[in-house]
Order: sequence, then structure tokens, then C-alpha cells
Amino acid sequence: MGMVSLGKTKLQVSEIIQGTWVMGKDYWGGAEDRESAEAIQCALEHGINTFDTAYIYGKGHAEELLGKALRGVRDKCVIITKLWKTDMARERVQPGLEEAMRRLQTDYIDVFFIHYPSETVPIEETMTELMRLKAEGKIGAIGVSNFSLEQMKEALRFGEIDVIQPCYSLLWRYIDRDILPFAIENKIAVIPYSPLGQGILTGSMQPGHTFREGDSRQNTPLFAPENFERALAVTERVKEVAARYGKTPAQTAIRWVMQCKGMTAPIVGARNRKQVNDNAGACGWELSAEDMKYLDEYSRDFAYSLPTYKTLFDKTIV
Repeated sequence: MGMVSLGKTKLQVSEIIQGTWVMGKDYWGGAEDRESAEAIQCALEHGINTFDTAYIYGKGHAEELLGKALRGVRDKCVIITKLWKTDMARERVQPGLEEAMRRLQTDYIDVFFIHYPSETVPIEETMTELMRLKAEGKIGAIGVSNFSLEQMKEALRFGEIDVIQPCYSLLWRYIDRDILPFAIENKIAVIPYSPLGQGILTGSMQPGHTFREGDSRQNTPLFAPENFERALAVTERVKEVAARYGKTPAQTAIRWVMQCKGMTAPIVGARNRKQVNDNAGACGWELSAEDMKYLDEYSRDFAYSLPTYKTLFDKTIV
């Protein structure tokens, strides 16, 4: 597993970041804690040293599970977590951080994100507090997730943004329009989530796919009837390219994101050891320039036709 620099910071992160959204047990139709812990252990065995989590993943459950799983190796790992909307007011930022540290069993957070813009708290309050906590060494880097370009620029008036966390895949490419060029120009790291298009790009889904009870993906735009079968057509091209390399569709879709200009390292979730093993297979090889271009050009018609940023993610994150 290779290591890459996180933008202008001194942090080194693994070229694939292990995500824990599914481990919160309240969005993707549940997860078994035992399998989640095994997935984290498997990630460590592959050399994945960077883990992304958040309070909202199970109201702290994913953070607590990750904290337990990293006992004894925390100093060798990079932990990313996030501040939820309810903790963005000036008086709540430090308590929100301290509560996250308690759940994660650590006395510092390597990368602390604002998970989602607040509609009520001025960003000046949040950024000013984050800059103070960074100066005190309680956090190593500051990030914003699910921000528009205008929201990023407003946040930058009051502090530093070291890294952003947008959704990005062959199916979701809204940041191509303005956010990604801005990040590249300003040397801001990009660690995208959902590089597998919430599972569509794994090649495991067919028309008429049904979800397990409690799986909220079925309510997102990608799975709307007018979009889902078109998304599956993109997956067919991924399968075609994957076959040329002897790789799985998931490995190929992740690899495409890894090789996109401006990307630092994708955040890839996993429910169990098997999925971690598959994800790790995206490392150690490269797609040709021709195949990168082929997938890029084919996916554009679908990805660029999707609704705006706000429409896409209000239901996905909240």
C-alpha cells in the first residue's frame, strides 16, 4: 500500500482510505460489529493506515467501534472524523471535538472536518474555533465536506482548508465543474467518498435491484428509475475495461478515481473482510491513458446530467 501526502500538510495517508459509514449501522441496512472490526483489521493488514469516520455514522457508533479496533496501533494510524451541524456554534466546537476524541479513544484528531454546511451558524464561528484547536495541536488538519465552491471560499476567509471531502465517482462528478479545479490551483487535498457510486459500480446490481430493510440508498437520485438503468450502462463499460486487466469492476472504478488529476486518495467503505480485500486490489497497477479517457468520456453524459449538488446530497447525508 503506497502513501501519499495530504495536500500541503505533513500528514501521509494511505492511497486508499478505509471508510466506516456502513459501520454506523443506520444507513446501509445495518452491519455486524464483528464483521466491521474484522474489516478494520483486514485494512491494517493491507497497509491501510488511514480511517474516515463521523459522529453521524450511527450517532457515534462507528467512531466507538473504530476506537476499539485501533487500540495499540493508534499512533501508526491517521484518523479522520467530522463535526456535525449541531456542534458548529462557537461554544460547541471544542466539546464536539472532545466528545469525538473520547469515542475514538485518542487525545488528538489528525484531520477534523466540518461534515456539512450549517444553514444557521456563521462559518466564521466554526472556522475560528477550528484554527484555534489546530494551533493548540488538538487537530492536525482542517477539512470541509459537501461544501459548494462559494461555501469553501467563505470558509477560507476565516481560516485554512487543508482538505476537502466531496462525493466523486464515474457516476457523481459535480466537482469537475468548479470545485476540483479550485482545489488543484490552491493545493487543497481531495479525498473523495463513494467512489463506487454507492455500490452500483461493483457490478453486483441488476435492473429491479431490491435493498435490504433499512438501506436508505434506495431514496437517493442514483437509484431513481430515470437514473438507475443509465448508471448500470456505465457499469457495463467498467466491466469491459476490468476484463482487460483481470480486475473486478470495483477495483477498476476505484482505480479510475485514484488516477484522476487532483485526487489524493479515495475513501472506500467495506462491510466485511471480503470487501476490503477486493478494494485493496485497486492498488499496485494502472489504467492506461486510453482506458482512463474511454471511461471518462462515456461517464460524462450520465454524470453531468444529474441534479445539482444540493439536490443530490440533502437526502444522502442528513
